[in-house]
Amino acid sequence: MPRIAWENDILGLVPKTDWLDVGTIVTRPNDPVDQVIDDTKTDNLVAEWESLAAEFQIPVMAQFHGFDTEAKTTFRVPVDRHNIEKGLIKVKINQSERMRTLLRSGVQNDDLYDYIIRDGIRLSDQVVTRSKVAKNELLATGKVTIKENNLNLTVDYGVPNANTSLTLDLSSSADIISQIQTIVDSAKNAGVTITGIYTSSANINKMRQNAGLQTAINGNIGAGSMIRKTVMEEFLSEEFGINTILTNDLTYGKSATVGANGRPNITTARYFPQNKVTFFATNPGGRLGRGLWGDPPEIDNARFYSNEEPSSSPFVYVTQKMEWDPAVLWTKASGLFMPVLFNPNSLYIATVS
Repeated sequence: MPRIAWENDILGLVPKTDWLDVGTIVTRPNDPVDQVIDDTKTDNLVAEWESLAAEFQIPVMAQFHGFDTEAKTTFRVPVDRHNIEKGLIKVKINQSERMRTLLRSGVQNDDLYDYIIRDGIRLSDQVVTRSKVAKNELLATGKVTIKENNLNLTVDYGVPNANTSLTLDLSSSADIISQIQTIVDSAKNAGVTITGIYTSSANINKMRQNAGLQTAINGNIGAGSMIRKTVMEEFLSEEFGINTILTNDLTYGKSATVGANGRPNITTARYFPQNKVTFFATNPGGRLGRGLWGDPPEIDNARFYSNEEPSSSPFVYVTQKMEWDPAVLWTKASGLFMPVLFNPNSLYIATVS
């Protein structure tokens, strides 16, 4: 195996160009949230936010004017400038400690390269995971809150309180059809058309066990028999125009502590609450929002020193830094992220009662 050319001959310091292939993909094929909120990279989060918000709002009518009169001034969609650029996600690991463990286990110096790259990939994935949590919180509450590491702020997308305080009775005897119809009609009155449902599989199963839905779909003879999933999807599509049903039961590691045995104790959480049902309206492209990724401070600082634009622009940047005292090599992954909602009236969020 050829010898690894470590950066500045520092053991474990991977050449910067090698990290550019890490963090280039943030979309997870099996993650339902990426189907309605995709990801894009931008040089200016605020400008991109303003452009998207203006593009997908309900068109505002201009007015006729006399030839010798002044045009009426319109307005821009308000943007939460103060908070959307606070979305810095980062995590680091003590690489020196990791290398000492590997070397004591018999790993050769040059074989360390693969282990370090894998550490960087894992760190990058942790940054991506936090972005998925933010997307799902937007779908579940209409807002994104950041209450961690001495930060306490909320990104408000302007979703009306009436849209986020709905309740939905999914018991077997409830009139689910009329409840859905009320939500669909409310959306139409606000100028949007509900096209999908985002919820947990438990809530979909409750709907399939509902007596009213069973009778409406299969007749009196079908009461008491669980509705087939495909049949219920066809019914919701034909009756309400709801063509997309997405369920998210995925979990992630919310926090971790190291136990007395040296093993991590990970606290898991759901990306999307089990007791929420979100009715949404998408744009013609099938999206209701977009995850905006910008450049973290590490990249801005690097440009100050080099005055060069990077040839590659990954979503998540992995960097390394050697400290002098104590002598520790750190590997860090960082990204600037914030989801944007195209239309505040595109979400109708109900809590299952």
